[in-house]
Amino acid sequence: MGEITEREQLIFDIASAEWELFQQVENTGGRASCQDDPDTFFKMRMSQWMVYSDEVLQSYWEDLSRAAAEGRNPVFEKYGYMMETTYPEEYAQIREHLPAASPEKLELIEKLAKVHLEWDAWMLEHYPNIRQNGRTMTAQEDSVPEGTSSESYLRGELMTCSEKTLRLMWEQTETVYNSGGNLLRQIIGNETAFYGYRSLEEAEAAHANT
Repeated sequence: MGEITEREQLIFDIASAEWELFQQVENTGGRASCQDDPDTFFKMRMSQWMVYSDEVLQSYWEDLSRAAAEGRNPVFEKYGYMMETTYPEEYAQIREHLPAASPEKLELIEKLAKVHLEWDAWMLEHYPNIRQNGRTMTAQEDSVPEGTSSESYLRGELMTCSEKTLRLMWEQTETVYNSGGNLLRQIIGNETAFYGYRSLEEAEAAHANT
């Protein structure tokens, strides 16, 4: 194996910090099974952060460090924001403990969510077997039995990022989008690679009968 680069170490450090924060989250129904599955957690989280620029990674690492200094848990906050549509009564009880967002921050989140929804629809069209194993797509589909959609999950996560991180994310996202690229495709490609598939096409075929 080659020597680990500074970038690879930073991605691992971010995922490790998120894992530790995830362990501190107390769910209303008790400890979730995914809190005892570090292998899947690291594969999913690292797959995501691998697609972002060094500037985004460093800025988000600073967000995590700042939150720690303030005694905040961004993972708790993420799941708190997500509860707005699936558990509105519980959300009302914790809302005051969640950091408020500025209009500028909300605008950045809206722009990012819009592009990611387009990318998600593209994935459903081109890789339906892989996509069907994921979350429901839009916030309109949020429900207690079905869980939180990928849109609401994304919005909740973006709410925990600083405006600086969101601006950097948007700059990269806009550039990729305008060039015809798809960061979500890259993320899912990373995930399937972690599970041993040589390509998305191979993974799509393997999931045809699942």
